[in-house]
Amino acid sequence: DSVNDITTEAGELHNMILQANRLAGQIHQLAKHGPMRKKPGIDDKTGQLIDPIKEKSSNPDYDPLGYRIGKPPEKQVRQVLTRTADELKAVVDKKEADRKIALSRKKIEEAIKNIRGAVMIAYPMNLPEHDVIRSILEEKNDIRDAQPKEAVDPNSCVVWFARKKLDRKEKLSKYCGKNEKMFLKIRLQSKNQRMPQREARVDKDAQAKMMAYWHKKQKEEKRMKEEDDDDDYLNSAWANPKAYKNAFNGIRGGVRWK
Repeated sequence: DSVNDITTEAGELHNMILQANRLAGQIHQLAKHGPMRKKPGIDDKTGQLIDPIKEKSSNPDYDPLGYRIGKPPEKQVRQVLTRTADELKAVVDKKEADRKIALSRKKIEEAIKNIRGAVMIAYPMNLPEHDVIRSILEEKNDIRDAQPKEAVDPNSCVVWFARKKLDRKEKLSKYCGKNEKMFLKIRLQSKNQRMPQREARVDKDAQAKMMAYWHKKQKEEKRMKEEDDDDDYLNSAWANPKAYKNAFNGIRGGVRWK
C-alpha cells in the first residue's frame, strides 16, 4: 500500500472518531434536556432571555448551560438514546486499541446508524434544523469547523513513524519492510505541525503505580528510622557495658577485625 492511501484513510478515520465522540456527548444531553434552542439561553417562542433561577425551580430537566429546552423524551426512550450513545463511545474507545481490536469505518457507521434509529423513535418528526445532532446525522456538520485543533485534513495530513515523516509519494514498505503482520504505532498530524514529541516510555498507569510505591517506601523508611532513633543511643561508646573493662585492658574504641 502507498503511504498516501494509508494516510488519507487514517485522517478520515481520525475525524470520524472525533465526530463520533461529539455525537455521543450530544445524544447524552438530548436524553437529559431535550432538543436544542435556536440561541443559548433565549426562549424560542418569545425571543426573550430566560431567567435561569425561575427555569431551574420550575423545570427539573432544565439545562444549566441553556443550550437545550429542558423537555427530554419519556424514560424508556431516554434509556435507548443513552444506550446507543454509550455503544458508540465504546466502539471508538482508545482501550480497544490497547486490546488490539481493530477499528473500522463500518463499525462506526453501524453505531451511528443505531443512534439515528433511536433519534427517529424519540422524535418521529425529526429534530429542529438548528440542532447539532440533526446536522451531524445528515452529514452537514464538518468536524474540522467544530474542532479545528484536533481534526485534520485527510488529503494533506502527514504520518510520523519512528521520528520520521512518511512521504506520501512512497510505498509503506520503504519505512517498515514487507512484513504484513507488523504492528506500527504512528502519529497523525496536520501538514504544518512540527515533529511530535516522543511519548513517555512508561504509560500513565504504570507511572502512577511507581509513584505510589515510592511514596509508600519513603513512609516506611521514615517510620523505621523514627522507631530506631529511640534505641540509637545504645550504639554510642558511653553506653557500651564493657567500656570500663576494655579501658583497663588497654582496648580503646573496641576491637576491629580485618
